[in-house]
Amino acid sequence: MNNKEHKLGLPLEYQQMPEFFDAYNVNEETASKNALIEKLLKEQGAKTVLDMTCGTGSQVFYLDARGYEVTGSDFSPGLLDRARNKAKEMNRNIAFIDGDMREIRVGKFDAVITIFNAIGHLTKPDFEKALQNIHANLKEEGVYIFDIFNLQAITDNIIDNFTMDIESIVNGVKIRNIQHSEIDRKYGLLISHDNLTIFKEEGEPEIHTNSSSLQIYTAEELKTMLERNGFKAIRQYDMDGNNFLAEESLNILTVAKKSSQSKI
Repeated sequence: MNNKEHKLGLPLEYQQMPEFFDAYNVNEETASKNALIEKLLKEQGAKTVLDMTCGTGSQVFYLDARGYEVTGSDFSPGLLDRARNKAKEMNRNIAFIDGDMREIRVGKFDAVITIFNAIGHLTKPDFEKALQNIHANLKEEGVYIFDIFNLQAITDNIIDNFTMDIESIVNGVKIRNIQHSEIDRKYGLLISHDNLTIFKEEGEPEIHTNSSSLQIYTAEELKTMLERNGFKAIRQYDMDGNNFLAEESLNILTVAKKSSQSKI
């Protein structure tokens, strides 16, 4: 397989079925992850934040409630519609903007964030393009905080543990998702296969199948790409906030600073 020809694809809930996004992307760990992001932003003295892959707004609403000036953007109209509806229901005056992280120019912020493996939906060349664009949306010495799975720590046993079979109720509708994954170590791709069943009150269950891939990285690979595109990685963590361990941490949470020396 040629990586340049491989299309990463997206989970069904990102565009075709946005009503199911929160069921699979917001869970009991979300609040602790959001608290960690807020802690890191506070340490960097950030006040204004652009969430370039905001989805339905989990980080945006969390940070807004804690006094940050936050703007959300995403390339999925369906997810943004849900975010805007939430803001209206919560009486929050938050801007949600349609835009691709590789291209959107919104202003100059203290910080940009892209959370929940968002960069994995881009090919490596497109991630570098996104880095250059993120650079353009940051103030001098602004920070970029993002996470991605750690290729170095994902063993075959970990892949087996990623297998899931979960049931949820969304807007009164029962859904079941069976997912298994595999890894292409040569190209750094985590490939997931979903079988989603929607049980309706009447008629036969509705079945959707989908395969999607995440581009994942080693910590050193990320540092090199960041430096090449005008950033300096100042700290890497596991998603529990502990120090990053290359052979053990399943996730790499990176805090990178826009270099004052950059000419990008």
